[in-house]
Amino acid sequence: MLNRKMEPAAVPPEAAVPRSALRERLTDPRTLISFAILAVVLFVVLTHVQLDYGASLRAISQTNPVIYALAIAAFYLSFVVRTVRWELLLRNTGESEHFGELFHIVILAWFANCVLPAKMGDFYRAYLLRQQTDVSGSKGLGTIFSERALDFLVLMSLLVVSGLISFRASVPERFLPAFVVGLAIAGGLIGGLLVIRYSEGRLSRYLPERLRERATRFKHGLLSAFAGRLPFLLGLTVLVWLAESTRLYLVVQALPLHLSLSLAQIVFIALVASLLTTIPALPGGLVLVEGGIIAVLVFFGLTASQAFTVAILDRLISYWSLIAVGLVVFLLSHRR
Repeated sequence: MLNRKMEPAAVPPEAAVPRSALRERLTDPRTLISFAILAVVLFVVLTHVQLDYGASLRAISQTNPVIYALAIAAFYLSFVVRTVRWELLLRNTGESEHFGELFHIVILAWFANCVLPAKMGDFYRAYLLRQQTDVSGSKGLGTIFSERALDFLVLMSLLVVSGLISFRASVPERFLPAFVVGLAIAGGLIGGLLVIRYSEGRLSRYLPERLRERATRFKHGLLSAFAGRLPFLLGLTVLVWLAESTRLYLVVQALPLHLSLSLAQIVFIALVASLLTTIPALPGGLVLVEGGIIAVLVFFGLTASQAFTVAILDRLISYWSLIAVGLVVFLLSHRR
C-alpha cells in the first residue's frame, strides 16, 4: 500500500463573537450626531439663560432625602405596572411569559431610549423579546405598539382634563397649538388602528412578499393585545401616569421652596414632560423635557431658578438614575 501523507485536519472557522445590538447602535454615526446636537443645545441654554445657579444648589442641598426616596420609588413602581400590563398584552395574543424576564427587558428598553434617538428602545425591546423568549419579533413589536397607543391616548385624555382644571376651562393661547396637535395625533392613531382592524389583509398586498408574513404577525400582536380585559389595561395605564405625576409631586414636596401648586397643575406638568419624551429628535427628550418643565412651572408663577431646581431634581430620577440602573443591568446581561 502506498503511504499517504496525512493532511492536517481543517481548522474549523472561529465562532463569531456575539455582538451587542445596543453597543452597535451607540456607536452609530446618527447616534453620535444626536449627542453632538444635544451638546450644542445644552451649551446655548447654559450660556444664554439667566439662572441663579447658587440658589438652585442651595435648595438641592436642603432636599428632604426621605421624600425624595419616595419619588424614586414611585418612578420605578411605574415600571412594575408597565411590565404587568405588557405581560397581559402578550397573554391576550396567546403568549405566556414570566414577569421577571419581561421586567428585565423593559428596563433595558427604557435605558436604550435614554441613550439612543428615534425611540430605538422600542425596537430593541422587540429584539430582546425574540432573543430571550419564543415570541416572534414582529408579534412582540405589535404588542409594544398597542402599548404605546394606550399610553398616548390615556396621556392625552388626562392632559386635557388636568389642563382644563388647571386653566379653569380656558386654555391659554400658548398651549392651544400643542393641545390641537396632540388631539390630532390621537385621532389619527385611532383612525389608523381602525383601518388596520378592518383592512382584512388588503393593505398587505402592497408589501413585498417577504414582508407579508411579518406584517401578519405584527397585526396579530397589535390587535389581539386589546382582545381581553381592556378596562383593566386602561386602569393600569392610568396608574402608570399617576405614578409619573406622583414622582413630580414628591420632588416638589422634597424641596424647601414652599411652592403652592395644585394637584391638577402637578399632573399637567408631569404629563407635559412625559409627552415631550415621545419626540424622537433627542435621546430621552433630554433638554426638551427640562425646558418644557421649566416653561410650564414659570407660567404657573415660579421663578426660573425655582423651576430649574425642580426640573433638575426630577430628571435626576427619570433620566439619569435610569441610565445608571440600565447600564448596570445591561453590563450584567451582556456578561451573562
